[in-house]
Order: sequence, then C-alpha cells, then structure tokens
Amino acid sequence: MTSFTTNIRDFSPIKLRHIGEGIMGFLVRVAENSPKYRAIQHYNAMSDAELAELGMTRADVVHRIFGARMGL
Repeated sequence: MTSFTTNIRDFSPIKLRHIGEGIMGFLVRVAENSPKYRAIQHYNAMSDAELAELGMTRADVVHRIFGARMGL
C-alpha cells in the first residue's frame, strides 16, 4: 500500500504581508542606491534659486536625469 504525505506551508495573510514587505523593502533599497536616485535627491535638496543659478528648473531635473531613458 502506498501513502503520500503533503506538507503544505501555512501562508496566512500575515505571513504573506511580511513576505511582501520584505520584497518591497529590498526594492526600495535597490532604488535608493541607484545613481539616478542620488542625483534626484541632490537636486531636490537645492532651492529654486540655486537651480536657477545652474540654469535649471525643477522640471529640467527630471529631463536631465531620465530624459534619454524615458523618451522625454
């Protein structure tokens, strides 16, 4: 006689939420370590007057950093 035992993990909503939070946390860390994110943080920390001295507006920052990749 053959018998099978299946051990199915209990994926309760709480456990699934923790898994999702872990994945999202990882993705946030990856994004925050990208050079583009750091460049945005750098320009975002500047005042409008400082950006104007560089000949830029806040809208120009997005175009400067992501323009070629976003088709802008």
